Amino acid sequence: MQIFILHPGKAAYPEIAAYKDFFGDRTRVIDGTLVEYNSISNKSDYLVWCIMGFYPKSIQSRFLIHDYRSLSVGKFPKIKDAIKRISMQKPNLRIFQNEIIERVMNFKDDAPSIYLPMGVPSWIYKISEDESLPKGTFCYIGEITKERGMDLVIDAFIKSRREDDTFVLVGNSEEEIYTKFKDSPGVKFTGKITQRQALAIVKNSDYTICRIPKKYPYDHQMPTKFIEYAALGKTIICNDSPSNMMAINTLKYPALIADDAIFSKNLFSKLDSWKDQFSAFTGLDWQAVIEKSGINSYIAQELEEQ
Repeated sequence: MQIFILHPGKAAYPEIAAYKDFFGDRTRVIDGTLVEYNSISNKSDYLVWCIMGFYPKSIQSRFLIHDYRSLSVGKFPKIKDAIKRISMQKPNLRIFQNEIIERVMNFKDDAPSIYLPMGVPSWIYKISEDESLPKGTFCYIGEITKERGMDLVIDAFIKSRREDDTFVLVGNSEEEIYTKFKDSPGVKFTGKITQRQALAIVKNSDYTICRIPKKYPYDHQMPTKFIEYAALGKTIICNDSPSNMMAINTLKYPALIADDAIFSKNLFSKLDSWKDQFSAFTGLDWQAVIEKSGINSYIAQELEEQ
């Protein structure tokens, strides 16, 4: 039996590399889109692990997993999730990032389910500062979009920054945001870079920003960036979104809670007294997270029966 990790192909999926690393020494693990999977002839030889997008047609396979890393995003996310609930085939197993996502999806069939939270690559604990990469007083990694309110955050930084403060934004940016702020004092856009480079920039920087919208679906899932910041032992500045509060309470990792736009004169008055060297938060690596989830027993059983 081989494993095909099926994904929509529209975003970065750090979990795919983690799944490959974990199971790759026991069987062949590949990934691709539905078009690529449909080109395979011997589908009965494959366990198909779907990073959930929308797959309305039945997928032929030996064993089918639906993995809900998150709820739907973009326009009409609740309607999208409702359609997924009623229109997709029943899998052999469902994986949810957490109990909240399982409760929201509210499937009524008897398919078994497990929980597999987000993790970080094991090499994150070995990252050191890299002078060849940008360094900021503040750093944000993730999508730089209006939907996530990052235009408001950048604007607040420009209006309240101290003379030498810099703000490095790591990841893809909406063209409108990039054009508006690319020449602003202290603001640096990196564009799309590798995960290792992104996390090295986080390591280089003094403070990390975790601004999460207070709306569906973001308020139902723990922010990956918060976990990455904690694993690097960084000082985290965040808004009081439900997802950030979930991360603080679950990980027991302290964060400075700021205004919704993050930056203000009030924030800067708190920074000097808040800044401490936190220890890297261990136990978040994918190896440990996958092992604890119980998925290994399902995969092992299928491998034994081949």
